Amino acid sequence: MLNFKEKIKEETVRDKRWEIIQKRKNNPMGSLHTRHRKKVMICGICVIMAMVMLIGRLGYVMIFQSEYYLARADELHERERSIKASRGRIFDTNGVVLADNKTVCTISVIHSQIEDKEQVIQMLTKELGMEEADVRKRVEKVSSIERIKTNVDKEVGDKIREYNLAGVKVDEDYKRYYPYVTLASRVLGFTGSDNQGILGLEAKYEACLSGTNGQILTLTDAWGVELEGAEENRDEPEAGDDLYISIDYNIQSYAQQLAERTLEAKGAKRVSIIVMNPQNGEILAMVNAPEYDLNNPYELNYEVTEEDSGKSKMDLLNNMWRNFCINDTYEPGSVFKMVTATAALETGAASLSDSYTCGGSTRVGDRTIRCHKTTGHGTQTFTQTVMNPSVYIWKMLAYVKKLELERRNQRW
Repeated sequence: MLNFKEKIKEETVRDKRWEIIQKRKNNPMGSLHTRHRKKVMICGICVIMAMVMLIGRLGYVMIFQSEYYLARADELHERERSIKASRGRIFDTNGVVLADNKTVCTISVIHSQIEDKEQVIQMLTKELGMEEADVRKRVEKVSSIERIKTNVDKEVGDKIREYNLAGVKVDEDYKRYYPYVTLASRVLGFTGSDNQGILGLEAKYEACLSGTNGQILTLTDAWGVELEGAEENRDEPEAGDDLYISIDYNIQSYAQQLAERTLEAKGAKRVSIIVMNPQNGEILAMVNAPEYDLNNPYELNYEVTEEDSGKSKMDLLNNMWRNFCINDTYEPGSVFKMVTATAALETGAASLSDSYTCGGSTRVGDRTIRCHKTTGHGTQTFTQTVMNPSVYIWKMLAYVKKLELERRNQRW
């Protein structure tokens, strides 16, 4: 009985399965097929959207970003060598060149292009006058380009170029040159090895004088080797602007000679002279003797004493470069006589027809002021009193102050 019932049950289940299969065959849009088709459609739509987005992005990069990526590609395939801009010259008020440029060369090597390393080392050591160990260290250094020496004389650079050795580059450059060596050294200042102003007018007007550097662009492969037959592209440098100053070469030269003679005659540490145009205040000359060599600014222009022996080289150089006329304070001395004489004339305390007798000293208030000439200058006119270091200038100043106090008291 049990077996019969089980057989009937199995047949019933089989009939239901067969019925379901028949229904699916007769109804291809059944629920199960619909569920799978939705999944396939969703996946297809996602794939299509992703493809559209990728195509859109690729089009954006190829059309709108093409210049950017072309420039980046050029940067990867081009080696750059800088070309210094010609620095603007400095002229005096009459057009005399006080600071000029001299053509020099920069010697470099490209490690990946060197064919005979030992020949390059021996040649550079000989022509540049450098230690072989220093040259070897730079030639053997693995880099895109290695600078061996800058500011090399053009004659030496031309001679190195004639060797025509692979991997050796000779680029023309500019170096600051001062034709009058020490003239107005503390006023003009100087430049460093990179042609950048360090002191004086060179540093003050750096933005105007410096100009814009250029560059040489050379096509290379992935290993940095220059491609044969490829042309070099050059971005030409823009020269700096020239600078015209109020310094007069003739007056500056005469004042500097006078300061040097005074320095030697008096045994002074330094002598400073300033010449101004009284009409507009222009500086015609500014001397700080002893001046230093602008073409060799790192060489001391004096012997180091025991007092200065404990100072560092940089402290000594800073002291040598210092412009005492504008950086230091000093007693006005005879310079202030112009102020005193003008005040005396304007207040009526003195006139051009007055005369005075200098006996070597005079008493002003509770103090005795002595003239540098102990015997005195004798009788002098007002003009001579101003010209000579007479003690009566101080007496005149005291009289002017006395008149001013009396006038103030009268007002009150």
